[in-house]
Amino acid sequence: MPVPAGESAALERGRAARLPATLALFFAIAVSAGALSAQSFAEFKIPTDNSQPSSLALGPDGNLWFTEYGSNKIGRITPAGVITEFAVPYSAAEAPPSLPKGFPFPIPDNYSGPIYIYEGPDGAMWFTEPGVNKIGRITMAGVITEFKVPTRSSLPAVISDGPDGALWFTEAAGNKIGRITTSGVITEFPIPTPESLPIYITDGPDGNLWFTESNANKIGRITPNGQITEFEIPTLLSLPADITEGPDEALWFTELIGGKIGKITTDGKITEFPVPSLLGLPANITEAGDGNVWFTETRGNRINRMTPAGAVTSFAVPTAGSSPVAIEEGSDGKIWFTEAGSGIIGRFDPAGGPTACVQSANALCLNNSRFQFKVTWRIPFPAANGNATAVPLTGETGNFWFFASGAMDLTVKILDGRAFNNRFWVFIGGLTNVEYTVTVTDTATGKVKTYTNPFGQVASIADVLAF
Repeated sequence: MPVPAGESAALERGRAARLPATLALFFAIAVSAGALSAQSFAEFKIPTDNSQPSSLALGPDGNLWFTEYGSNKIGRITPAGVITEFAVPYSAAEAPPSLPKGFPFPIPDNYSGPIYIYEGPDGAMWFTEPGVNKIGRITMAGVITEFKVPTRSSLPAVISDGPDGALWFTEAAGNKIGRITTSGVITEFPIPTPESLPIYITDGPDGNLWFTESNANKIGRITPNGQITEFEIPTLLSLPADITEGPDEALWFTELIGGKIGKITTDGKITEFPVPSLLGLPANITEAGDGNVWFTETRGNRINRMTPAGAVTSFAVPTAGSSPVAIEEGSDGKIWFTEAGSGIIGRFDPAGGPTACVQSANALCLNNSRFQFKVTWRIPFPAANGNATAVPLTGETGNFWFFASGAMDLTVKILDGRAFNNRFWVFIGGLTNVEYTVTVTDTATGKVKTYTNPFGQVASIADVLAF
């Protein structure tokens, strides 16, 4: 049913939980159901409000360094979760540029907009500042130096170390690839395709740099002397985003709109793998020491592990609507990620195990407390999301309401059907057309399944093969 008018106050309060404007590109309207696994998460709140952490990278000190796009700071977090912040200088000498079509990060007012960070070959961290058209450098002690990009309003976006002892970066509005030495000397190389919108770049296994061209739907390769070759992505309008070297001497990249993970060999052959949620919006990707690649689903609110063969295991992020973006393996072997929508740095331990079911205002424990049910909801207009409130009924059933106490938006039930097909059965009855996701965790095995109802649809679910 449509959202009742009497619930407008609750929805107005829910606006505070919407995705930040810097990630407006990542909105979508549906997520498909799929099997997930539960392991161990920890989340660390950034002290500054509206920080919008957008990227993070492992530093030479064993800590992770991250950009705070919404608060104009560089952050550092230790493996134990201790956060230190460093303010980035801001000068209004150059007015904020107009944004190129498709650029996913609107420039914050009165901020330099630090957006991407990477370890340089000189033991410092280097970062991009599209709001002031600069490349920044920060030492382990927090001392910041900045270098102006020659092309005015070029919107430097992403930076990476190169094979030549320099750093390379993309110029989203300048339609160029830049190179900066550790002393600050910058050289620029124009991209052949006009308005290609280069965003992400990485050092490849072949001694070249590889980058994504979001508007042109291409992957680019640039040699250390500036020669550029471009490769068309098979899926049309896929919006390629992040790119990283994978465990197999190939380059792996995300396709935001294509809903896929792509792999390109150094000779230009492209293979694509679908992700669990077509509209989960795969954002950032990284290689980990386990021989797999890991990527975030910003809209799907999960992190994922993909094998070189394309098999995916997904892990739901605990905080609803957190918008995970950047992802990186830490010095502790754990997977770290930014939650741009909630101002949190997340940590995931793949070696962790299931935990006991704890019933709470937002969680039901059913079937002798073996199965935990949680529900999150979302509406697109006005943009709002949150956790549903749980109402226990019997040992096998319960209700959830979204906006009004006493409403019965969802009824959930789990039955032991092992006498019939050796499975537990999940039933979900919906009386709402609000988009919602039901997450069911089997605390005895750690297995998790999610079920999602798209906005505008009223449906019930019966899964007799659930667990």
